[in-house]
Amino acid sequence: MQKHFHLRVRGIIRDGEHILLARAKGKSYSFLPGGHHEVGETLAQTLVRELGEELGVEATVENYLGVVENAWPEDGEYHYEVNHIFEAEVPDLRAGENPASKEEHIEFFWSRPEEFEQYDLRPKIMHGLIANWMRGDTHTWQKSNFE
Repeated sequence: MQKHFHLRVRGIIRDGEHILLARAKGKSYSFLPGGHHEVGETLAQTLVRELGEELGVEATVENYLGVVENAWPEDGEYHYEVNHIFEAEVPDLRAGENPASKEEHIEFFWSRPEEFEQYDLRPKIMHGLIANWMRGDTHTWQKSNFE
C-alpha cells in the first residue's frame, strides 16, 4: 500500500460566531483554509503564503492553537497528515459575504460550529476543539484520530 505524509498549516479565520471553511469543488467535505508546508518556510510563513494564494489576502498569523493528527485510506492508499492550527486575522473578510477563491478548485464559505457536521468539516476531531476555543478555552490542542 502506498503511503503519503502531509504537513499542513491551517488557519482559523473568525468573524463573530462564524468560521471560514474551504471545500474542494465537487467534494462534500470541508476543511480549514491553509495548505502544505514548503521546506524553508516557518509554519506562520506557510499560512500567510497559502491564504494569499487561495484568497488573495494579507493575513496576520496570531496565536498557535495546536496540532491535530489525522489519517485515512483513499483509493487504496494511506494518508497521514499533521495539521498545525493557528488563529489568523484577515480584516477584509466578513461573514456576510463568501470570499472569492483565487484557485479554481477551491471555494470558501462561512459556517457556525453547530453546522460543522452538515459541512463534514475534516478532520472531525477539530469540531469540539474549535467550538471550545470560541467559548474561550485557551488550552493548546494536541489531538489525534488514533486515540
